[in-house]
Parts: sequence; structure tokens; C-alpha cells
Amino acid sequence: MAGQVMQGALRAKQLRQLKEVYDRAREVKARYPESHIASRAAKRLIDAFETVIQADGAATETQWLRDANPKGNA
Repeated sequence: MAGQVMQGALRAKQLRQLKEVYDRAREVKARYPESHIASRAAKRLIDAFETVIQADGAATETQWLRDANPKGNA
């Protein structure tokens, strides 16, 4: 995930919630074949989390994540 880049912008509870969403998406992707719609949706979530950090370690624009105000349960 975004690691230390996001720790300053998000509270501990929000980080735990995002980590839970990420972990569950990885579980779903592992459980279903790539052609399954749940696996494709999970892949999109995982990609969204993982593209925040570029290959060279530099952070990309993370404004969308800082501005997120989730409601309800994931």
C-alpha cells in the first residue's frame, strides 16, 4: 500500500479500514479465476492501491485518497 506517504494524511482507523479493503480484495482475487467479475473488480481495487507508489518509489498524486470520506462498511 501507500505506506508512509499516507500515514500523515490519514488517521489510524482510516488506515486500518483501507488495509482491510486491500487485504480482502487480495483474498477475492486469489479465490476466483481471472475471468470472474469479482476477481476483475478486486484487481481494479488492488491496482488503485498499488499505483500510488511508482516503480522508483516516488509517490504519485494521492489527493483522491486524502479527500476520501468513506461511509458504511467495505
